[in-house]
Amino acid sequence: MKIRKYIIANYVDDEANHLKELMNKIHFLQLASISSTIEATIEALTNQSIDLILLGLDKSPQAGLNLMKAHIQLPPIIVGSSLPNYAAECYEIGTAADFLLTPLALDRLMVAVNRALTQKRKINDTGETTYIFLKMGRKIQRFDFNLIEYVEAYGIYSKIVYQKQIYVVNERMATLSELLPASTFLRVHKSYIINIAKVTSYDRNHFHIEQEEIPIGISFRPKLEGLLQLFEHPV
Repeated sequence: MKIRKYIIANYVDDEANHLKELMNKIHFLQLASISSTIEATIEALTNQSIDLILLGLDKSPQAGLNLMKAHIQLPPIIVGSSLPNYAAECYEIGTAADFLLTPLALDRLMVAVNRALTQKRKINDTGETTYIFLKMGRKIQRFDFNLIEYVEAYGIYSKIVYQKQIYVVNERMATLSELLPASTFLRVHKSYIINIAKVTSYDRNHFHIEQEEIPIGISFRPKLEGLLQLFEHPV
């Protein structure tokens, strides 16, 4: 498993230490440096290969925003601040993968990390095996995309059918719909996301993944017409 390096930048000391403790629970990530200034952050980016920046705005807001606006190639950035009014500006700049309100929580941080690294994979298009880490209770589990069969809503949680086993993860369907790659996964019902590569047959109302029958939601049918035609007329 490839270790990803990250920087904690522009956070006040207490928040930086709290963030470091949370990130230590995500075992495929390795802290490269804690930079108290933007100048130190740029130096770290110059001297090391960094996969992710965790950027605080409370300590020096304008310096953090200026880094995001700089015309330099940056790894994905997860922004953290106690002030929600910065969110709109961060997304308008366009370099933030996610915006988190502090104090940070592990569940929300996990979503942000997955989103940011998925974005990095899409940009780099490295062709390496893709995967996602999801929280199951207090445990963090790796799921390879190509081994996921489908996802089913389960109240405030979701069930992932993975290599014939069922795993209950903490994320809701809406979150997984954003995190799973659209090139492989498709939401076909308010309660189901399927891996297109796993479909073995279909009719007008259902997709079949071997013996499992996945309903097609009425509101989802219009956007599925092209996919159904593709199955009817394989290239």
